[in-house]
Order: sequence, then structure tokens, then C-alpha cells
Amino acid sequence: MEKGSVYIHVPFCVQKCAYCDFYSLAGMSDSMAGYVDALCREIWMQAARFGEIRAETVYIGGGTPSLLEGKDISRILSVLRECMELSPACEITMEGNPGTLREAALEEYRKAGVNRFSLGVQSFSDCLLRTLGRIHTAAQAAEAVRMLRRAGFSNVNLDIMYGLPGQTESSFLETVGTALTMSPEHLSCYSLIPEEGTEMGRRVFSGEVQLPQEEVLLRMEEEMRGLLKQNGYERYEVSNYALAGKECRHNLVYWECEPYLGLGPGAHSDFGGRRFSHPANLRGWMQAINKKELFEEPEDDGSPEKRRFDRMMMGLRMVRGVDLNRFVRDFGRRPEEIWPDTVREMRRLSMIRDELGSTRSVELSNLSTDEETMPNDQNAATSELDPTRSDRMQSPGPDKEERLALTEKGMDVMNAWLVRMMEEEEKG
Repeated sequence: MEKGSVYIHVPFCVQKCAYCDFYSLAGMSDSMAGYVDALCREIWMQAARFGEIRAETVYIGGGTPSLLEGKDISRILSVLRECMELSPACEITMEGNPGTLREAALEEYRKAGVNRFSLGVQSFSDCLLRTLGRIHTAAQAAEAVRMLRRAGFSNVNLDIMYGLPGQTESSFLETVGTALTMSPEHLSCYSLIPEEGTEMGRRVFSGEVQLPQEEVLLRMEEEMRGLLKQNGYERYEVSNYALAGKECRHNLVYWECEPYLGLGPGAHSDFGGRRFSHPANLRGWMQAINKKELFEEPEDDGSPEKRRFDRMMMGLRMVRGVDLNRFVRDFGRRPEEIWPDTVREMRRLSMIRDELGSTRSVELSNLSTDEETMPNDQNAATSELDPTRSDRMQSPGPDKEERLALTEKGMDVMNAWLVRMMEEEEKG
């Protein structure tokens, strides 16, 4: 039996947000019925292809899945249950836009089995919402949370963004404070990253709008973390915070590099030992599925070198870090044997704490990017770490958990170490 998670991509939206580079289509509501038909056929086809499948989590993302009717979500989840086994404690998340929620539909979603809802609030400032190209207002976002509670949802995530054009520290903290008054179980707090090919990217790169300076961004992050911690939210990933036991289990699948099957146009998969994706082409996907053909293409080679780097890159996003027992079991070596120069440099800066049988932590002392916190080739040779030492070469015992983790400050400069690892890998 194949075990993993399922992601379903719903590509429809009312209008494209200024910052969005996900595959989504505005003004295509007349294609939604055909999409649902094709999606249900694809579920059957993938189940026939892989045999028995047990799903621990299901995530319905987009796009704007809340544009679908309750009967559509009910049908999709019913077909999933017919074609694969959903675990008794299966987490079923659905995304929604506050401007598209309907109370009757929310009740139908919940009755169909959706037990976690992720709401794309982004901000409680109407001015900033207009800047982002969102279709909802702050008042609609607040009402959407109340609607979710009335519909019986007891596990709600709010997405909020910072580092926006024209956003001040006080306006961002006001959004955080407003979100906290609604007592969500989970908060995803992302900084804006302008992407090529988006309206926001064009405006930022042309100089039409200015983003907050880095020092302002760092103060926003620091104050946000303090405020969330005071209110019982623990950071468990670079951008995610949750009350105890309310972490998003589906996203943990991605960060732990566990198997997941993507369905729908634009979806990606790492399942059955292969990585593949569906091209971002709704019409082509529907035509292929209706001919009983899978519409997909292979992704990267999934080589051991690629997979072990991905394991580090994704795992270090989590506060709990990389599972070293599993890393050694899958790749035969420990990180310090694969990236000795990088680990030596981290050791030189007293960023690694080696404790067999407990947590390994990488401690970065501050947020600056000067020579004291960033990789330095000239001083790497002074390290005391010898990767041939037997106490570091041995695989952890099966009864002992050992993880490689970044501290909170370390997570803010994580990318510099990943770049160093990548460069070391390329040099061989």
C-alpha cells in the first residue's frame, strides 16, 4: 500500500492578485463543472495506477477552492474515499478567499469532511488589500472568520503578509492584533516576495512602489514573534505558528519530504518513488483526462544528491529540524560527511551543538550578514570537527532521535548556509 498525502489544485479565481505566481485563472467559472468531472476521473485513474493508497492528509488549494459549490467538494471527497483509504484522523484542509465564502456552502464543506480551513486574509487594512489586488475588505475578512465558526470549523488558519508597499510596523502589528482577537488555531505569516511575471513584481522592479527597508522588516518579524508567543502560538516553521497540537500536518509532509500525490492542472507530485507534475494548462489537462490519458511530465531526476539536499533545505525550515536517523538511513552518510567544509565553518562559529540522543542545534548568534554569521572559506580550516571521528560517523541508535535544527535566529539566515552547501556539492 502506498502511503502519503493528497494535494488537489483548484485553478479558478475571481481575479488574479497582484503578487500571485501560482497557476490560477480568472473569469473561467463556466469551466468549473468540467473541471470537477475531470478531477474525479483523474482520482480513479491514479488509484488504478498506484493500487492501494492510504492518505493521511488532503489539501484542497488554489486558486480559490471556495468558488466550488458544497456539492462539488462533497463529490470530490466521496470519490477520494471510494478510490483510496483516508486515515481515521485524516486532516482535510480547504483554502478560501473571504470575498467568496457563503455560509450554506461552508456548512456543506464541513459535512463533506473538510475539518481545517485556511483563510487568505493577508491584511486587515483596506488600503493594503487594494494594493495586493484582493477582492475582499477587512470587514469581510472578519465576518468570514465568524462564518467559519458558525459553520462548525474548530481548526482555522489565517494567512497574513508583511513587507508590503506602504506598510508600516504599526499597521502590520495592528493586523496581527486583529487576527489574534479572532483566536485562530494557526497563523501563516509570510513576507512579500515580488516575483517576475506578476503585477507586483513589475511595480517593485520598475521602482513604481517601494518595499519596507530590511531593518524595518526585521523589526516587524521580531515584534510579531513576540506578540504571537505571548498569546500561546509557537513557531514551528519559518513562517508558521500554531497553538499546541494545531500544526498543519499536510505542510509537514512537504517539509519532511514525505510522499504526496498532486491532482489537477498545475499540481506537483513526489509519489511512488517518482517526481512528476501536471502542466499548468486547464484545457490540455481536461482533454487528456477525458481521453483517459494522464497529463503529466517528469520533473528533476530525483538523484540521491538532489534528494539529500532537498531534505536539508526543507527540513531546516522546521524548528524541529532534519531527522538525522532517517537521513543516515536514506543516504548512508551524515551531513558533516557530505558537506564537511560547510559544517566545519558552522562549527568554527560555535553554531553546532552535538548531542547524540537529543536535539542537534545550529545556533546563529544574530541576524546580521557579516563575517561573524555568514560562511567564511578562509577560516573554515580552523574547525575542530573531523568528519572521520567515529562518534560522529556512527548512525544513531534506533531508540534515539537525533535532529539537526536551526534556532529561531538561525532560520533568518538559513539561505546563506544552503547556498554554501550547494556550492560545495557542485565542487564535488
